Formats: sequence, structure tokens, C-alpha cells
Amino acid sequence: MISAATAALGYKEGRNNDTTYGRWYGLNYNPWCDMAVSKWAEESGNAGTVGHFAYCPSHVNWFKARGQWTGKNSPAKRGDIVFFTWDGGPVADHVGVVTEDSAPGSTVRSIEGNTSSGAAGSQDNGDGVYRRTRNRSVILGFGRPVYDQPRGLAPFPGAAWFKASPRSPLVTAMGIRLAAEGCGRYTSGPGPQWTDADRQSYAAWQRKRGYSGSDADGWPGRTTWDALRVPAV
Repeated sequence: MISAATAALGYKEGRNNDTTYGRWYGLNYNPWCDMAVSKWAEESGNAGTVGHFAYCPSHVNWFKARGQWTGKNSPAKRGDIVFFTWDGGPVADHVGVVTEDSAPGSTVRSIEGNTSSGAAGSQDNGDGVYRRTRNRSVILGFGRPVYDQPRGLAPFPGAAWFKASPRSPLVTAMGIRLAAEGCGRYTSGPGPQWTDADRQSYAAWQRKRGYSGSDADGWPGRTTWDALRVPAV
């Protein structure tokens, strides 16, 4: 789900809310934040657990009816569907996908469609797909889909594992996947020993996923690791 949303970063709408999301949903020229979430769910094979909606309040009610709703002050989890209320009222105005876990009271990072890149411009009828960081004061709550767990993929071993310069078949498997994604920076290999070539290759993968600066430093993180789909070894 997060990979599908990340792939859409930088998308810009046409005139009068003309979007690929509206055309896909059959409701073009309308605000499209929830249509974007629904399309990312469809693209990632999660339509059944995320839902198919264009109207945020209906989507909220769907999660509540399934017992998959949690309030604004709960811990946020990667893959949650986060609903916003700009005036603090009980009706959802906007929606996005949570990209990182966060503790109660902490800001929430998300990818959202039909918003603006910053505080200027409309937050719920903007021009594109952007990463945003939101305060809890504008969050209504979270829908928490029960995602199917990928089978046969290596779980993220943690950033500290890589920083300890491991020697493992997992490093080789990662390097093979990086090369397959066109991000390999190897003069030989990849091999089982973590080297600077692995870090450079992983930085290229982070940039490919839309990260930059210190977020593309070559040290693996959970979101980009999951998107890379390294096979279990």
C-alpha cells in the first residue's frame, strides 16, 4: 500500500480536478483524495481490506463497522488510513496513508492526494500527491486495515544490523534486488559482506523511491526495505 502511494508522489492534477484517479473511479472532476487511496489499494492488491470510496465520511463509517477504527490519540501505524478534520468536528474532510509509526501525541507522516505541498494552498483540494507531516489537532482518527502479510520475504533486520557491517546471505539477496531495480552500484558482486557499494546502491534505491537528503543516506529503513521485497534466505 505504501509502495503504491510512494510511486504516485509528484503526480499533479489537470484543470478542474481532472485526474487519473477520478477517471479510474468513474467520478472525474471531483475532489479525489479518497479515490487516490482507493486506487493505491487496488494497485497493491489491498482493495478488499482498505475499501473503495470517494467520500471520506462513508469510508470512516466502513472502518468503524468493521471494528477497525482507532481515535486520533492512538499510536499511528504504517499503513493506517488517516482521516483529517480541519475544524475539529466529527466529519472527515480529507484522507491519506500513514508512512511511519508514531507515538500518541506525535506528528503523523503521510502520503496524501489532492492536497498541497505545504501550508499554503488548499489542504483538502490541492493540486497533487505529496508527503505531509500533520499535527494531531487536525486528525479525526485512523482506519486500521488488516493487511495480508507477504510470504517468502525477508523481514527488516533493523538499521543497526547494517551499521554493524554484517556478512550474511541477506546482504547478497538485497544487492541482487537492488541491481534488478537498476540501483546497483557494484563493480563486482553483490556479495555477502556489507560494503560502501551496498550503501551507495541502497541510496540510489531511496532516491528512486522519492527520498532525498538525509533520507537517502544509504542506510536501509523499514519502508524502503519492504518496498524492495528482498526474498527470505
